[in-house]
Amino acid sequence: MKDITVLDILQLPIMANAQLKAGQSGLSNIVSYVNVLDNYYDADRPEDTPVNYGQNFYLTSMSHGCGNPAYIDTLMQHFADLKVSAVCIIDEYLHELPGSAYAIADRHQIPVIFIDSSTSYALIISSIMELKMSYQESELHENLIHELLQPQCSDRRKAEITANLSANFLSHVTAYFCVNTTSTSASLPTISGELHLLNNLRSYKTYFACHYKNGTIIVRSHHAADRIEDEEATLSMIHDLLPFSIIGISSALPLEQLCEAISQSCTAASSGAQNSEGVVYYRDIGMSRLFSKLLTHPAFAEHYQMLTEPVEAYDRTHQSNLFETIIVFVENNFDHIKTGKALHIHENTVRYRLNKIKELIPYGKSSLDFQQSIYFLYKVWKIKKLL
Repeated sequence: MKDITVLDILQLPIMANAQLKAGQSGLSNIVSYVNVLDNYYDADRPEDTPVNYGQNFYLTSMSHGCGNPAYIDTLMQHFADLKVSAVCIIDEYLHELPGSAYAIADRHQIPVIFIDSSTSYALIISSIMELKMSYQESELHENLIHELLQPQCSDRRKAEITANLSANFLSHVTAYFCVNTTSTSASLPTISGELHLLNNLRSYKTYFACHYKNGTIIVRSHHAADRIEDEEATLSMIHDLLPFSIIGISSALPLEQLCEAISQSCTAASSGAQNSEGVVYYRDIGMSRLFSKLLTHPAFAEHYQMLTEPVEAYDRTHQSNLFETIIVFVENNFDHIKTGKALHIHENTVRYRLNKIKELIPYGKSSLDFQQSIYFLYKVWKIKKLL
């Protein structure tokens, strides 16, 4: 199951007025529990304070720190020793902490959050628990999707799974598979966006969504004639919350073919054929349909390995860029001049590298054979990269 982070909590509606005062580098901290600490913490009698180690989101008013900055520093160090995920301070008594306390928080990557005193502990705790429950529900649904897509899944079982996923599905479905293209460390808001996309879609009764593999599956059910009606709104919602995602979209299929719709959306997303907005329709991916279905076939995998291993071994040994040259050459429609410009090298250097690649791989005999071989390598590499 995907973990809830401090950032996920900060993007909850109840935290709309929260202010992050310190510890921004800890926004990706995992939150497993929520706890309250409002009794007096005595550093000389730590046994009097309940200990909850690690991954806790602590709520506190820090009332005992009024006019006592040394106590605030002591309590903040206590939180650091516990390796808490974050400290959320209800601002009934304090509106700021001493700079020394913020320094402790920054040093130990503990987000310090202030929130209005009119927001009750109970509402914050219940909102976080609902968030956690939605993740758990998504995990259960992901397991059902995995079962649904297995070749041995019977028609009867498929019908059972479809009914378990939603009792409100209409007669036809279109599936969307969204894959983030940014890394966790580089784009924290995108991580949280996946979760909040799921929560937003829960209010649409004829929709279904859950985490699946490395992305998010969305199923929009509709009557056959309404297939296009809400697609623009769906894409807009996805782009708002996952601005750097690739979105694979299936054909509109009868509800009985839900597994095929999901499979199509995953294949489209991994095809490498997306447009400038990151959208790719299954109907437009051409040969990638076949490539994706054969990806795990032993002969298919063996041929890909025969093409890639000699090139990658040569690059490792000689610190060269032959593999990169293949990728850029295909992406520039096998044009030597454009490839040279893209790689900032002379076109003759491109030709030299391609001739070296011909010496290394079993491509056939003709120039067309060579282009077909490296195009095959490129397409499979692109699909593997997104899986």
